[in-house]
Amino acid sequence: MAANLRTNAFLSSFMFLFLIDSSYAITSSEMSTICDKTMDPSFCLDFLNTEFSSPNLQALAKATLDATQARATQTFKKLQSIIDGGVDPRSKLAYRSCLDEYENAIGNLEEAVEHLASGEGEGLNTKVSAALDGADTCLDYVKRLRSVDDSVLNNSKGIKNLCGITLVISNILPRRY
Repeated sequence: MAANLRTNAFLSSFMFLFLIDSSYAITSSEMSTICDKTMDPSFCLDFLNTEFSSPNLQALAKATLDATQARATQTFKKLQSIIDGGVDPRSKLAYRSCLDEYENAIGNLEEAVEHLASGEGEGLNTKVSAALDGADTCLDYVKRLRSVDDSVLNNSKGIKNLCGITLVISNILPRRY
């Protein structure tokens, strides 16, 4: 009898959470609304339409953070490779500064995932904003160089766009305090 009550309580709780979670499923119209608020709406729509089919907002934010982390890690490794491959001193300094920015950005994105999981919207916004600033600062460093690796430029721009998507979503997410 007690086991039955525990099982029923568990199933009831699970169904309640499932219904609440699914009530936040978003439509393609809502995706457009999200993207309209970003720095590059066409990038956003391409990314969301390619990657997702009506996820809930938290899952969408998590997937966007995962994609951002993957690009940041890829860029970090590329920067290490460029530095290790031997570049002129001026370029090395710029790429080393970028490497530091990306090391911080990766840490900020890891913390952002934790804030998302715990429903701490303010912490999520702060960490994603810091990661966006890191990518932006890296772009400032490398724009001054004569020759810049295209993947560093493209990934940094992509990271800024992905962070922008996450920031918009985080402002829509329900908060847990």
